[in-house]
Amino acid sequence: MVELTATLPPGSNIADQSQLPRLVLQFEEAGLDEADMPLVAYGDMLFDSPEIFGGPARELGITCSTCHNRSDVNREFFIPGLSHVAGGMDVNSAFFNPLFNNRTDDPLDTPSLRGIRFTAPYGRDGREASLRRFTRNVIVTEFAGAEPTPFQLDALIAYMRAFDFLPNPQIDRAGRLTDLASEAALRGEILFNTQYDGLNGRSCASCHTPDRSFRDGQTYDIGSAEPPFPGGTPTSFDTPTLRSVNFSAPYMHDGSLPTLASVVEWFNDTKSLGLGEDQRADLTAYLMAVGDGEDPYQVFEGKESEFRLAFDELTTFATTLNTLLPARDVENIALLVATVAPDLAADAGTMINLEARPEVYQLADTLNAVGDAVASGDWGLAETYWQDFQSLQIQIDARMF
Repeated sequence: MVELTATLPPGSNIADQSQLPRLVLQFEEAGLDEADMPLVAYGDMLFDSPEIFGGPARELGITCSTCHNRSDVNREFFIPGLSHVAGGMDVNSAFFNPLFNNRTDDPLDTPSLRGIRFTAPYGRDGREASLRRFTRNVIVTEFAGAEPTPFQLDALIAYMRAFDFLPNPQIDRAGRLTDLASEAALRGEILFNTQYDGLNGRSCASCHTPDRSFRDGQTYDIGSAEPPFPGGTPTSFDTPTLRSVNFSAPYMHDGSLPTLASVVEWFNDTKSLGLGEDQRADLTAYLMAVGDGEDPYQVFEGKESEFRLAFDELTTFATTLNTLLPARDVENIALLVATVAPDLAADAGTMINLEARPEVYQLADTLNAVGDAVASGDWGLAETYWQDFQSLQIQIDARMF
């Protein structure tokens, strides 16, 4: 029997978006190095690895970071037939896992994972209280991967729990606007905290609670989804955070609204809030103030190139061999090598210093040699190749950009 490699339809885009989101990691902001945190570093590697998924996701090179780019969202992700708008996808279709096909065309907007430790429950419908259970469901159910080991889930969760929101000087620790916010935003803050009959006597802040990262951990039917059949019960969706929301358009569970202004218009119309044009503009200004963030995109200048970023990440992933080799962890070493070595070689094509490209291939070959030695049970040889990898990395480091 001939097995055909999975392919995507014309018009698909699963590459990184042109502007890479800035990744804010809690431990880095505290001055800690991921290379000194092997569980987090291995989780970071798993987040960037297609090896944890089944076919066709694995064959296409799809990873967690394909959609959740650097903890945020890949707003250019699009697969015809699965995506209605860029940045979203029907995750329970037959394409990735036929057993999970609900035979319903219901693509969801990809949520940002910034500050995910603060945003339970998980899933657009809030179906999982546990980030661990939700992550396992994505791997096994949505993308047909093998059952992850407890260690692999520990690593993924340790990494994701380090995701933080973009720093935003326009709000204080309680979510109140500071004096850096505009006059329009300050007027909008009053509207945000005003009770409305159309919201059953509640305010916007009742659900998007400022001192709880602008969410309340509850799910609601706000009228954004149609019932599955006449008289049926429509899906309720969780209250999304408004932190860093300026950079995760479009909005609503299905990505149907392109701007925050259109979200304000939708609520004003569907909930009969009675806001005039100036009030709607003020409320939008408020949302944009609380949803802002400093330096939202990665900046590349000179030797701080896209390849340098990838090189530093991949070699950090490799440092987990300092833990995995002594533990004789054959499975996770094989997964690491299968992820990092080909990525090193592939990313060499993005180098500015093309003369150094052969050295990247040599580094990748050395890592493959570690994997081959482990697979043959020669742990002494594997340790030797690992030492060779580290020595070579030190020698070539300055040329890697």
